[in-house]
Amino acid sequence: VPALVVYSQQLRLKTATRQVVGLVSLARQQAISSRTEHSVLVDPEDHEVIMMNVRSGEVHEKRVKLPSSVSIEVQVGGQPVQDKQVVFRPTGSLNGRTTSLVLADRERQQTITVTAATGAVSVH
Repeated sequence: VPALVVYSQQLRLKTATRQVVGLVSLARQQAISSRTEHSVLVDPEDHEVIMMNVRSGEVHEKRVKLPSSVSIEVQVGGQPVQDKQVVFRPTGSLNGRTTSLVLADRERQQTITVTAATGAVSVH
């Protein structure tokens, strides 16, 4: 039974990470295809990640609701930041510095890094 509990926690973290990566990638693609800035907004209190068109303020219907056991933090340069959003320019690059989204459960963490110059998304 303890092994199943640990496995289910790991599965929740991996699934949440994949979902957030998908939403970040979608925001980048939307910024490029629509030629308007799109952002990914992180709400750590509600355990939610949403995508928004920056110009119109329209919130995209696709969002990621994280399990209550998974926390999320936005970091720049390895330090937590107050601005909880990642903004993609129409070129696909970031409006700002390379940013990390750190998802964690009780014992493990996954880091999603978005490179500023290219908008490339990677998981560590």
